[in-house]
Formats: sequence, C-alpha cells, structure tokens
Amino acid sequence: MKIKITIILLLAIVVSAFTINKQEKIVKAEEFQKEADTIGLKFVMPENYKETVVKKNRDLWYSFAIKNKDADFEIRYTIRSLKPQFEEYEKCKLDKNCLMINPNNIYKGTTMTNVLNMTAGQGAEIGPFPAEAVKNEFNADAGGSAFFEFNCEFRKGYKYGQMVYLHKDNVADVIITYLSNDVDVHSDLMMEPFHALTFK
Repeated sequence: MKIKITIILLLAIVVSAFTINKQEKIVKAEEFQKEADTIGLKFVMPENYKETVVKKNRDLWYSFAIKNKDADFEIRYTIRSLKPQFEEYEKCKLDKNCLMINPNNIYKGTTMTNVLNMTAGQGAEIGPFPAEAVKNEFNADAGGSAFFEFNCEFRKGYKYGQMVYLHKDNVADVIITYLSNDVDVHSDLMMEPFHALTFK
C-alpha cells in the first residue's frame, strides 16, 4: 500500500513539474523585438537587464519580462496590435445592427480594469502623461501611469507595482508593469529602462 502511495505521489510531482514548465518560459529579447516590430513598436534591451520567466496568471497577460541584474526589480511587457480590432470595427460599421466601440478608446477601460485587478478592487490614481511629452518620448498619442501596492497573483515575489500604459491611434496598446519591493528605489530603477519600448 505504501509503495502505491509513493508511486502516486511521485507521478503527481512529475506531472506538476511538467505543467509548471509548460506554463513558464523565458522569451528571448530577439523574439520580443521581432514581435514588437511587426506591431509598430521598437524595443531596445536595457544594458543592465536580462530576460526572465514569463509566468501565466489570471490578472494580466504579458509576453515578455526582464529583470535587473543587480536589483530586485522586474519589468513585464504587454503589447496588443489594434489591427484585428479595426478589421472587426470596419465590418461592424457596415452592419446597421452592429454596435462596437472604436478600438482607439478601449485602452481607457482596459487600463482601469488592470489596475483594479492588480489591487483586488482597491484601485489607484491613474495619472496621464502630458500629451506633448508622450508624443516626444514614446511617439504615442496617449499614456500615463499608476503606482500601487499589489494584491493579486500577478505580483508573486513583489510588493509594489507601477503600470505604464501607452496608446497609438490605429496601431497598438501597450502596458508596461514595473515590479519592486523597495519603494525608495523604485523610481530610480525605472529610469534606465523607461524608454526601452517606443512606437516607431
């Protein structure tokens, strides 16, 4: 009986390990750069960073993550092309019975929802970037950020988060999430990689 239980436990561990490995992977910078390029974005890998594991979670999907080589600081990138949504939107406009929000306005609700997800419904102030600055620095039409204390699965290993959103009309929506454990150095650590991802 004990042998059977041991075998079952071992099988469960092997299956769990396989499942975790399947859900977690390291995406190389070159792979993310190609993906970003096809959407209309440009990514330059910051010098003091290395690729880290992309983990599946129920709060916010992301496709690429990097970690500071010397500090407890991680950055996760979510990029979404607006092209598929605009194709549907154009079709919808031809149908009198179809109602659809302009894809250029969806980022507003998505940003608010993601902040609520990160904070278990507590929310945080989302401050917009000045229009001229976001255009000059990111070549985007809109952008902003929210700083909060995490209360979700997404945070695993981190206490604080800062979400930066960027939007370019008819092109793409971007969410960059900065994760840390030390609020005193959080802003300083953000500076080096802050302009790593921009619109072309």
